[in-house]
Amino acid sequence: MEKLLVSSILKNIWIRTPSFKGAFFKPKKKTYLFLPINGAGLGHLTRSLAVARRLRVEQPDCEIVFLTTSIGVALVHKEGFQCHHIPPSKLLDADAITWNKLFYRSLVNVLSIHRPQCLVFDGTTPYLGLRRVMNIYPKLKCVWIKRGLYKESVNQDKIKAFFSEFSMVLSPGELAKEADARVDKVADKKRFSVHDVNPISLLDSGDLLDRDLARDILRIPKGKLCAYVQLGAGNINGIYDVQQKVIDDLRAKDILVVLGQSPIALNTKPDLRADSVIVDYPNSKYFRAFDFAVLAGGYNSVCEAVTLGLPALFIPNAETGADDQLKRVRQALDFGPYEVMIEYSQDVFDLAVNRLLENGCQHRNFTITNGAVAAASLIAQCSA
Repeated sequence: MEKLLVSSILKNIWIRTPSFKGAFFKPKKKTYLFLPINGAGLGHLTRSLAVARRLRVEQPDCEIVFLTTSIGVALVHKEGFQCHHIPPSKLLDADAITWNKLFYRSLVNVLSIHRPQCLVFDGTTPYLGLRRVMNIYPKLKCVWIKRGLYKESVNQDKIKAFFSEFSMVLSPGELAKEADARVDKVADKKRFSVHDVNPISLLDSGDLLDRDLARDILRIPKGKLCAYVQLGAGNINGIYDVQQKVIDDLRAKDILVVLGQSPIALNTKPDLRADSVIVDYPNSKYFRAFDFAVLAGGYNSVCEAVTLGLPALFIPNAETGADDQLKRVRQALDFGPYEVMIEYSQDVFDLAVNRLLENGCQHRNFTITNGAVAAASLIAQCSA
């Protein structure tokens, strides 16, 4: 207990130790640094790219730069943004203190090169290195894009204690119809400048390829039932066994299978059972090619399927650290032809697929505005 207390005191001293670097910092107007913290998946990075895309539309003369722990650096460059990289602590096998010192130095270097007016952080909780930067760079506006829907085991009061350190907090909504279920409950949102926005997706429906073109590109015969299967990167939990069973069951029903592999999966295995494999980003541009999908329960997978109208069976990952995927996929059931399977069972799987097929696998138009638009506008206002 004493060691923890001493460690906490030393961390706070380091965070608040003054530095002349921040005193001489002169930010450039309309310059933004996006800081998505990613390890196993692409959730934070994709959400940041969605907002950055809309910010570029709102302010065509702005400069947008990324600094990320995600190994998907090339995906950011493909979107036309400069990107700096810090390897996540797990890949470096570094302890928290050592890594945060590296993180802090890297972030300071990026600030000195680009001199952003606004830093946009997307992560579960702000790291020590980021908090030190926020303390010694008073002229830097800091925005936190903080997705909600944490597991019951997560101490959200501890997380919300960081709100006051940011200029603004943006809370991307979930798909629940009840307001209390889709955003964080914060007693005094005005004091902390907390803003709720709609669910954020990288693509809008107008960005999707039409059905015939998408099927031609993926070599899917017209008139043939086809399912899209994407159960995550597999960097947290092993998905290969379930993936094999899903593909086998679908093909036994004479349904073609297109397997989506994550571009950042570390341990990919060839799967010859699928009719086709795509490693693209974002795969959602092909959604109109498919009659339905079998998907993981991450924020992007669920929000994209619902907002872009793709019928789906969701298989949530129970092994995430904080994200409550089970609650999210259950909320999606209110929005159309969606099914949930908590653990793989062939009987349950067959029933769910049959219900999707009986409903005609009709794609639906979701009328809600992409939250990335409002998020970009609020960030621009914060920096004005």
